Amino acid sequence: MNKWIGRHRSWFLLGGTALALGISLYSDPDSGLSTALGWLAILQGIWAIGAAFWARKALMDYPEADQRRLFAKAGESPVGAGLALIAAAIVFVGLLMVFAPRAHAVDLPAGYLKYGATLKAEQQRYWPDHPDPALLAALVEQESCISLKSKGCWNPSASLRTSREEGAGMGQITRAYRTDGSVRFDVLASLRDQYSDEMGDWSWGNVYTRPDLQLRAIVLMSRDAVKPFRAAPAVLQFGDAGYNGGTGGVQKERRACTLTRGCDAGRWFGHVEAHCLKSRQPIYGGRSACDINREHVHNVFLVRAEKYRKAMVKS
Repeated sequence: MNKWIGRHRSWFLLGGTALALGISLYSDPDSGLSTALGWLAILQGIWAIGAAFWARKALMDYPEADQRRLFAKAGESPVGAGLALIAAAIVFVGLLMVFAPRAHAVDLPAGYLKYGATLKAEQQRYWPDHPDPALLAALVEQESCISLKSKGCWNPSASLRTSREEGAGMGQITRAYRTDGSVRFDVLASLRDQYSDEMGDWSWGNVYTRPDLQLRAIVLMSRDAVKPFRAAPAVLQFGDAGYNGGTGGVQKERRACTLTRGCDAGRWFGHVEAHCLKSRQPIYGGRSACDINREHVHNVFLVRAEKYRKAMVKS
């Protein structure tokens, strides 16, 4: 036991595992669920390796098949040593094949593989000069993915309904009602009125069956949300905050920032971000409108976007 603890590789494995787990939990947008699913996939690979190892031991339990003896014998000649190195390389490649596919599968949700090309096509058609298209994919994930493996993740049928509100699809297009049942606001209807040619075929009757229009709406709404902030360095962050909570509110918060010493109204993180004027009363899961809005920008830019950068680059 002491000999095992003293080995450098033992400390590397323990320390590396702890560091990887810590980073994964810190950056997990799903409060630990995505980390748990990812590590479960890795454990399945480890179990497969272990099962194969013990099966080999059981089938080749005679002394001549002991690998330590085989490697020692192989090292007695240059050809044998070369073959031993090749065998070690094969084992290493096998381990990479176990771990690498699982890491990729956790990174990109299954729904993106189905609808990512559509989002990319809509972005190139309606916002071809977007400086970072991966943010649009990150926005879809933030709006629809309770976890990367959840049923609603990148699913046009995703729905959030209460007695007073309905959020539909991958962009959670929302309509809300007053206490008397009248419509307080209807984002879909507003989009259809504003973009009659592009969105004229969309309605609440087909909202869940038109993923192309859902993704088109995300592109158009995101493009519109950045327009009031075109002169600001943090134009995209302001636009995302405006997509989630309204551009008027972001402008008010920028003014509040201007009145605060040391606050730069052109920057989001650490500046306007710290001047939330939205309600702090809990509404969903103990989170307030302020919490949801700040989390939205943080997750889209700092947590979710990176995994889509290669997939969403312009062709």
